[in-house]
Amino acid sequence: MESSAFGRSPRRLVALLAVATLAIGACSSTGSSPAATTAASGGEASAPAGSAPAASGGGSAAAVQLPAPEKKSLTIGLSTGGEASQYAEYLAKQLDYYKSIGGFDNVEVTSLQGDAKVVQALVAGGIDLGVLGVSGAINSQATDTPIKIVSLNGVTLTDMLVCGPDIKTKDDVKGKQIAISSFGSTAHGSTLLLLDTIGLTDKDVTLTQVGNQDARLAAVKAGSVACAPIDLGQKTAVEGAGLNVITDNKSSGKQWGRSGLGATSQFIQQNPNTVQAVVASVLAAQNYAFTNPDDTAAKFAEYSQQDPATAKNVIDDFITWGDRSMSWSDEAFNNPKTVLAAVNPQMANVDVTTAYDKSFLQKLADMGFYQQIGDPELPFK
Repeated sequence: MESSAFGRSPRRLVALLAVATLAIGACSSTGSSPAATTAASGGEASAPAGSAPAASGGGSAAAVQLPAPEKKSLTIGLSTGGEASQYAEYLAKQLDYYKSIGGFDNVEVTSLQGDAKVVQALVAGGIDLGVLGVSGAINSQATDTPIKIVSLNGVTLTDMLVCGPDIKTKDDVKGKQIAISSFGSTAHGSTLLLLDTIGLTDKDVTLTQVGNQDARLAAVKAGSVACAPIDLGQKTAVEGAGLNVITDNKSSGKQWGRSGLGATSQFIQQNPNTVQAVVASVLAAQNYAFTNPDDTAAKFAEYSQQDPATAKNVIDDFITWGDRSMSWSDEAFNNPKTVLAAVNPQMANVDVTTAYDKSFLQKLADMGFYQQIGDPELPFK
C-alpha cells in the first residue's frame, strides 16, 4: 500500500476552536419571522417546524424555520454509547432540540453496540437513522440497501503509536511488529495513518491482529509486539508505564470519517424533511458543545455515568478534534475505503460519493442556519 493514499488534503474549514458566543437555550417552536420552507433534496415545501436557536448578537437575521418532518416519531441507533464521538445525537435529546428545532413529537436514541448492528437495524427498519463509521456505508454500496452518511461528528482519529521502551524513534519502528484489532478495522486504518506520518507503510512493518485496545496495550507492555495504536487519552498512563509515544494522528490533518449519522437511501428519499430536521437538531447540539462546554460536560457526565471531572476532560478534548461543521472532504471516506480494499479488493472500485449526501448540511448553510446558531464553520463546497 502506498503512503500517498493518505496524503494531506487542504482543509477549507476555519479552525475548530474558533469561538462564537451563543445564547442557544432560548429556542422557540414558533417564530414570527418568515420561514424558510424549502425542503432538502428536492422535498416539497410544507408547514414550518421548529425555529433554530438564536445566537447572541444575531442582529436582525430572520429566524430559520424548517419544513415539518414527514415522521413525527423516530429511533436513532448509536454504534457505541457513552462516548463523545457520538454524543451530539444524544445531547440533542437532552437539550430538547428534536422538538424545538426539528418539530418531532418523540425521538428515541439508543445504543446498539457496534457498526454491524446499526447497519442490520437500518436495513431491517428497526431504526430510522443510525450513527456508525463510514466504512459501514461504503460497504453497503455493494448491497441492495445502500446507506448514506448525512453528517459527521468527527473526521479526526485520536490514536498515538505507542511502542516499547527500546523503540524511541521512527527509525526504530521499521521492521517491527505492530498490533491492530483486525484487518479492515479502524485500528488498522489508524495504524496506516500513523505510519504515514513517519514516512513508513505497512510494507515496512508486520501487522498482527491482537484485539481491542486493552489487549493491544497489554501486548506492547509484555513485549510480544513492538507497537500499537492507542487512544491519546491514555498518554499519561502509557508514558508512566515506561512506554514511548512515537507519533499521533490527531495533529496530522488527515481525515477519517469515524462517526457518521446515516440512513438508507430509500428512507432519505421518502423522508427528506425528516432527515433535514434531524441533521439540524444534531448540528445545533454539536455547536452547543463548543460554545457551552461546561454545561455539556455536566450533561455528558449524566449520560455516560462518569464523574464530573472525567466528563469535563472528555468534552474539553472533544472540542479540539470534533467536527463543528459536521462536514468532510472525500479523504474522510477514501482513507477507510483504502483499508477496506486491503481486505476486499472489490472495495477499491467503490465511488465514495455514493456513500454520502451533503445536501442537508448545504441546505442549512443556504438557509442561514449556521449563522443562526452562531457556528463559524460552513460545510465543504
